[in-house]
Amino acid sequence: MKKISLTILGIIITINLFSQNDSLIQQIELNLLKSQYDSAIVKANSILELDTNSWQAYYYKGKSYQFKYKYFSAIKNYEIANKLDSANKIVENALAHMYDFIGKDEEAIDLYYNQYLRDTVVLEPIVKLANIFRKKKEFTPAIHYYQKAITVDSENFYYHKQLAYCYDKINIPIGATYSYKTAIMLNPNDLSLYIQLANILNSERMFSETIKIRNQGLKIQANNGQLHKLKSYAYYLNHEFDSSIIGFNNLIEQGDSSFFNFRYRGLSFFEKREFVNSIKDLSEAYEINKTDAELIFYLGSALGRSNQNWDGMFYLNKSLELLSPSPNELSNIYSEMSLIFKNQEKYDKALEYLKLAYKANATPLLSFKIAQLYDYFLDNKKLAINYYDGFLIMVNLPESDEFKIETDASIVKNQTMIEHVENRIKVLKEEMFFEAGNKK
Repeated sequence: MKKISLTILGIIITINLFSQNDSLIQQIELNLLKSQYDSAIVKANSILELDTNSWQAYYYKGKSYQFKYKYFSAIKNYEIANKLDSANKIVENALAHMYDFIGKDEEAIDLYYNQYLRDTVVLEPIVKLANIFRKKKEFTPAIHYYQKAITVDSENFYYHKQLAYCYDKINIPIGATYSYKTAIMLNPNDLSLYIQLANILNSERMFSETIKIRNQGLKIQANNGQLHKLKSYAYYLNHEFDSSIIGFNNLIEQGDSSFFNFRYRGLSFFEKREFVNSIKDLSEAYEINKTDAELIFYLGSALGRSNQNWDGMFYLNKSLELLSPSPNELSNIYSEMSLIFKNQEKYDKALEYLKLAYKANATPLLSFKIAQLYDYFLDNKKLAINYYDGFLIMVNLPESDEFKIETDASIVKNQTMIEHVENRIKVLKEEMFFEAGNKK
C-alpha cells in the first residue's frame, strides 16, 4: 500500500512539473512576442533548475539570445537542445540557420544533410543545401540540389531561377538559358529574369533573341529603364546603330545621364562616322569615368578623324598609359596616331607610327598603308614596292596550321585592291627603269 502511495505521489509531482513547465513555456513565448528577451531567459533558467533535460528551455533560451544578437550564446544553447532531442527539426533548423548566418557552412550542411537522408523528398533541407552551396560559390553541388528540388516541385520558379544562375556561373549558357526561360514561363512578372537572360543571350551574340526577350519584359513594365538600356545595347552589339541611338536618346531625355548611356551612344555615333556627336557623348562619359581605356581610345580616334589633332593625340597617348595593350590593340592605337600625323601632312611621323603599328601586329592593310605613304607622299619608289610586295605575299599566303597570320578577310577577298597593288608595282618599276636610263 505504501509503495502504491509513493508511485501515485511521483506521478502527481511529474504531472505538476510538466504543468509548471508548460506554463513557463507559454510565458516565454509571450515574452518573445513582446521582445522581452531578458525575462524569457530568466524563465528558461527557472525551467532548467527543475529539469536540466528540457530541450524546450534550451531552445527558447537560444532564441532569446539570437534576438539579442548574441549569436554564439544562441548557438551554445541550440547545440545543447539538439543533443537532447537530436531528431527535432525545429531545433535543427534554428541551429543550422545560425551556423549559416555566422559562416559555419560545413556545420549547417551536416545538419541539413541529416534531415535530407531521413526523408529525401522533403523540400526544406534540399533547398537549404542548394542555397548554402550557391552562397559558397560551389555551383555544381548547388545545381544538384536545385535539380532535386525541381523534381519535387517543378512549378516553383525560384528553383529554376537559381538553377539558371548557377549554370551561368560555371559557363553553361544552354542550361542557364533553358532554366531562365522556364522561370519566366512560371513567373512572367519577375523582371530580373528578363535582364539576366538577355545578358546571357548578348554574351552568346544572339542579339535578335536578346531584343525579343527585352520586348517581352517591357510588356510587363513599359518604363523599366534597365530593360530599355539593355535593349539599346543589344542594338549596338547587333550593329543596328540607328536603333541603338534612338534608344539611348530616350533614356538620356528621361534623365538617365549615366556613363553607360553616353558611352554606347557615343560609340554608335562613331560607328556611323558621325564624329562630332561621338566626341560630345564620349567626352560626357569621360567626365564620369576617366579610367576606361577603350572609351579614351575611341574619343582620341574621333578627335583625330575630326582634325582636332592635338586633342586626339592626347587621348590616344592616355589610352596607352592606362593599359598594357594586346598586340592588336597596340597596333590600332599606333595606326590612329599615324592617321593624325598624316592629316597634318607630317608624313615622316605618320610613317614612324605606322611602322610601330606594323611591328606590333603585321597585317596586309598596314603593309599597304606604309607602301602608300612611300609611294604618294615620301617619293620612295623602292620601299613602296617592297611594302606592296609584302601586302601581296600576306594576302596570298596558303592556309597552314603551322603558320598563321592575322588578316582582314575583306582585304583578302578584295580582288580590286589586289589588282590595284599589282598595277602600281608595274608602274613604279617602269618609272624606276626610265629614271635609271635618264641618269645614264
